[in-house]
Amino acid sequence: MQTPQFEFMRDFLLQQSGLVVEESKMYLLRTRLQPLLKEHSIATLNELADRLKKDRNSRLARQVVDAMTTNETLFFRDQYPFDALRDVMLPQCASSPVRIWSAASSTGQEAYSIAMIAAEALGGKGKRVEIAGTDISDQALTKAAGGTYTQMEVQRGMPARLLIKYFEQDGSNWRLKPEIRNMVRFGPANLVSPTLSSEMRGKGPFDIVFCRNVLIYFNVGARLQVIDNLAACMKDSGYLVTGAAEIPKGNKSRWEAVHFGNRNLWRLVAR
Repeated sequence: MQTPQFEFMRDFLLQQSGLVVEESKMYLLRTRLQPLLKEHSIATLNELADRLKKDRNSRLARQVVDAMTTNETLFFRDQYPFDALRDVMLPQCASSPVRIWSAASSTGQEAYSIAMIAAEALGGKGKRVEIAGTDISDQALTKAAGGTYTQMEVQRGMPARLLIKYFEQDGSNWRLKPEIRNMVRFGPANLVSPTLSSEMRGKGPFDIVFCRNVLIYFNVGARLQVIDNLAACMKDSGYLVTGAAEIPKGNKSRWEAVHFGNRNLWRLVAR
């Protein structure tokens, strides 16, 4: 890929999604965008960049962002955040409904894992839970809203007891029952957008936010912005769950660590 076209693609992805693609990661462009090249009969990445320059708001542009930002996910990933949700965070939420945000929900496994934990922990206790799942990828959101997963997808991380309790078999796939699907509302959101807090106002403020394994893909400036954006959407003393290697630090917001075993959760101190 020629340097001017690579620099355009790098800047385009940074502006549209906050994603940082360094020259050493050019292979990601090749592997993730190859299916789009075939679909649109585009010969090379250079030609793709030239087409995006002409219209940054086209369907093709949205597909490029989708392809580059859709990341692997699975049910109950790493397990400890969901144990902490059950044992620490939910018991400390006095309000009803409890509002929880899966801020980079991808194809929905995290948001639905949260819903199942909440159903198990709070069922019959008179406390409602509302979960928002957001992502920048339209394709991922469409799959998430459908609540249907392959046999392989449910085998990765899903306890057999919860599969039997909360899913119905749909041919060779598995579909979540309405009681879980209806706990979650999916919609688009760009975490680096300066208008994020106003866009999320009707869904929050949130008691708990999951934003896991996302910050690692942003540069330092975007990370600071995202953390402040999340804080602006949360209640005072709300909980933030990040990836194991991600430490929240904003330009304005301040956080304190809450230890759970050998891992940390984060509580909002000031915004």
